[in-house]
Amino acid sequence: MLRLKEGYRGWGGGIGVSRNLEGVALDAAYEYLNWMLDGWMGGFLARQGYYSAAPETARQFMKPEEWDFWYEGKAAAIDIIDPFGKKIESKGAVRDGGSFKERFANIVCWNSVMEEQTYLVQKWNEFVAA
Repeated sequence: MLRLKEGYRGWGGGIGVSRNLEGVALDAAYEYLNWMLDGWMGGFLARQGYYSAAPETARQFMKPEEWDFWYEGKAAAIDIIDPFGKKIESKGAVRDGGSFKERFANIVCWNSVMEEQTYLVQKWNEFVAA
């Protein structure tokens, strides 16, 4: 199993609710967040190698063999298929880096912004001010 001695770089996508929302817009925002965490999306993302903020709900939308491969770091008991029906790993394959817990235990740095962040914010502010 490949493990980088320097550790891994982590990435996370954050989402939040604006404090300025109210009424139907606030209700819709919470409905969206609840949908994101109810499991279907987590299972969909897991089949592409990503993790959910709520893994236990994602697990409900995954075959046990998929869960074992993506989250437990076990050898694939079946061919691994992505959400679009394409075979991406063969039975017996093992994911580099191990289980979810092993992978996260080896993160040494988190990306917080893209290199282009300063430029994009500057251009956005120019657009808004125009």
